[in-house]
Amino acid sequence: MSPVIKKTRKNSLQDLLNALIKFVTLLEGQGEKSAADDLRIAAADLQKYQTDSLEFDAAINLILESYEGEHELKAYTLRRQSKESKWTEAEELYLVSINVFNLAKRLEKKKN
Repeated sequence: MSPVIKKTRKNSLQDLLNALIKFVTLLEGQGEKSAADDLRIAAADLQKYQTDSLEFDAAINLILESYEGEHELKAYTLRRQSKESKWTEAEELYLVSINVFNLAKRLEKKKN
């Protein structure tokens, strides 16, 4: 049996930053400029501030709120069935949006 390797907070942060870059690019292609701008701001703050700072927490919250609030990015987390055999942008949006959401949830501080 092979050991399970758990992600560290640092690895999760780097994965989130990489996923955000891809998600922002895809959102711009969908005309979601406002959402892309908010996620770009969040990514910059995640790079600028320490993981235990209030600013870092605010950046994570901005990402998570974009899924429910004004931008309703949760719509991209719904899988779209395609009859095409090739990879579509909708499938790419689905995968990257799920990845961003899950990584942000992992980095979110749990409230007592």
